[in-house]
Amino acid sequence: MNALDIITDLSKVKPYYQAIFSADSHMVIGYEVLGRIETNNGIKSLGAFFHDPTVPIEFSLQVDGYIQTVALEYLLKHNEKTLLFINVNVNHILIDQDESLLSRLITYKNKGLDLSQIVIEVTEHNVKGVMHKVVTLCKKLKSMGVKIAIDDVGIGASNLDRIAMLEPDILKVDIQALKNHEHSTSYDGVLYSLALLSRKIGAELLFEAVEDREQFHYSWKNNGRYYQGYFLAKPDSSFLEKKTFKDRFKKDIYNFIQLERKKYQSEYRLAYHLNFEVEKLIKELPMEDVFDLDSWTINVAGKLDSFCIRIYITDDHGYQISSNVTRNNDVWILNNDYKGRNWSWRPFFIENLVRMDEESKGILSDTYSDIESGEAVQTFSYPITENAYLFIDILVSE
Repeated sequence: MNALDIITDLSKVKPYYQAIFSADSHMVIGYEVLGRIETNNGIKSLGAFFHDPTVPIEFSLQVDGYIQTVALEYLLKHNEKTLLFINVNVNHILIDQDESLLSRLITYKNKGLDLSQIVIEVTEHNVKGVMHKVVTLCKKLKSMGVKIAIDDVGIGASNLDRIAMLEPDILKVDIQALKNHEHSTSYDGVLYSLALLSRKIGAELLFEAVEDREQFHYSWKNNGRYYQGYFLAKPDSSFLEKKTFKDRFKKDIYNFIQLERKKYQSEYRLAYHLNFEVEKLIKELPMEDVFDLDSWTINVAGKLDSFCIRIYITDDHGYQISSNVTRNNDVWILNNDYKGRNWSWRPFFIENLVRMDEESKGILSDTYSDIESGEAVQTFSYPITENAYLFIDILVSE
């Protein structure tokens, strides 16, 4: 159907509702409103209509307004405490002189609808024009009690400063789109950054487009509080019972917890083993008797040959006081290019030095992507004297 066919017969346009689930309650906490249309070939998505740049803005606003009105009416009559997520094209809203969205929300507030149940979704990186107008719009909506969600975070030209300016309540991450846009090593880093951002600005993470158990697990372990996708529930013409899939949800979460516990238990055993091995080595090769740090470091590397790929030493201010000792075709070689460099800027570096001093033992880092090789590594750091620390990079096996 073309745009004119749609606009001239709005009775065929229907809002569909895709359930959103919560990690803590395991229940449905809200629905995203999606545009659908009845055709001779069944129900079809209106996504192509809303994303077609040739469709006049007036047409898009009219169809959007109709869908919102029907959905708001349904929510009001349903009389249930649930969130309703409404997508808006913020560029269209900003040029809508009649402020239809705000007027519509005020109308339903006067009818008795609690506007704290409404979540307006905007896509920050699609904003055209002056950003302060979007900020003003979001502040106006929030003053009415409406929540703000930023859609497609991490995709396109997302700007973390701009996102923070909008003071969102929820950050929506399309796990499918993000994975398609990132290499696997940087993908984890993007999600880690988003988790930190959401925590700093007081927003919740919602993962959408969750299509299988693996993606569900990945979303859960990356601090997702809310989940949406075909794996959990497909869009429907009506609301679901809140406890739908609660038992299955609980079972999946239980399995995720068991898997994560095994992973952390394995890492703690590795840290214990490394502490034991390095402590033994230091007793065999006491630092007090060493005048040449590079020779001592390369001797240590030879003893740890089975699992390390790089070794070096820093002082208590983060300055590297040894060369890098790296493995090349089973031969350990010295690279003094890094001597004198300061690593105190690295995440958690100072915190870990303090921890090692206070606990008198080594620390195993999380898995991260090595800057030089791009490979997944972990770093084990160990206090070898009062002002010297040994760093051992370990290649993480798949």
